[in-house]
Amino acid sequence: MGNPEPEIKKILVPLDFSGNSIMLIKKAGKVAQELGAELEVVHVVESLAPYMGFAVPHIPLDSMGKDLYAHAEKKMESFLEENMPAGVPHQAKVITGNDAAAEIIRHAEENNCDLIIIATQGFKGLPKFLFGSVAERVLKQAHCPVMTVKPR
Repeated sequence: MGNPEPEIKKILVPLDFSGNSIMLIKKAGKVAQELGAELEVVHVVESLAPYMGFAVPHIPLDSMGKDLYAHAEKKMESFLEENMPAGVPHQAKVITGNDAAAEIIRHAEENNCDLIIIATQGFKGLPKFLFGSVAERVLKQAHCPVMTVKPR
């Protein structure tokens, strides 16, 4: 006899609120319903701490970081109200960090997530060129299985 399939009870779904996030939350909700699992929805706000040492006149980075976090919390709440499939148990959290992929992986480990469902494409252009694909790094480094969802 082979090893039994691991039970999936908690699924981490990182959102960036790009156009693909609606499709991602709907697919993740369907998977959660089929497995009887709960969704752990996260959004990573990039920390401005690494930039604090730079002399940038007239830009209070500390308050700007707090504003970004507060905006992300409001965005998460409204996004889930509008797009979370009915009847799917879920929790939502906005987290801060210097590296979105590392924060997603850390959050999955610390919260005992059994699966990560992530979109293969979020925001494009210069940020992707400079920082690489978050989904690719999560796929390679996560402690648990990762399901990637490609937008249509």
